[in-house]
Amino acid sequence: MKKVLFLLAAFVFCLQINGFSQKSKVGFYTGYTNANMYGKIGGERVKDDPLSGITFGLVLDAPIGKSHMSFSPSLSYVQKGRVTFFENTRASNLKEWIALRYAELNANFVYNTNGAKGNWFIGGGPSISFDLPSKKVSKTDELKTETNLNFGQEANSDVRGIDYGANLLTGYRLKGGFFFAFNYTVGIRNLVPVQDGNDNNIRNHCWGIRLGFLINNK
Repeated sequence: MKKVLFLLAAFVFCLQINGFSQKSKVGFYTGYTNANMYGKIGGERVKDDPLSGITFGLVLDAPIGKSHMSFSPSLSYVQKGRVTFFENTRASNLKEWIALRYAELNANFVYNTNGAKGNWFIGGGPSISFDLPSKKVSKTDELKTETNLNFGQEANSDVRGIDYGANLLTGYRLKGGFFFAFNYTVGIRNLVPVQDGNDNNIRNHCWGIRLGFLINNK
């Protein structure tokens, strides 16, 4: 099912590239992500450290008529998660992190300044992420262990699979096609698999910096 959803997202993305606008430009990018997970577990607020990761993907820029607006969806591989430190007075300190991996589709609408030497842009839109194989890692000074995360909504699941939320971005694009951008994605879905009448909730938050290039930039 996950592969079907991923292929459907990629198919929709390709349709937009081919048919949305004759002046559409496609590009690629790579960048850095800084992610964390916020919420409450057992009535206590989750206080963890951010997890650094990478992202890369494809982006479309499709002008809407003769306005300053464009439709700019992106399809990305993105790393999210969190880091937790446990102090142990009898042994080594324990560091544990959840390394989530997603295929993420953002459907952004962007305002462009259309300057003479370059273009500032700002916008946002909905975001949906499909889970990819992910791990939970535990590490002390002497030992490191990795276990696969189970996605789902059953009692033995670690995290819910599909995530959705909102994405905001801003950046600058040179006339030659090179661009940089800052984005912030807020997860809306509660990723705790089983509720059982409690108020446990945890959600993804992630910001990132991207560098990329638009092909056929005219």
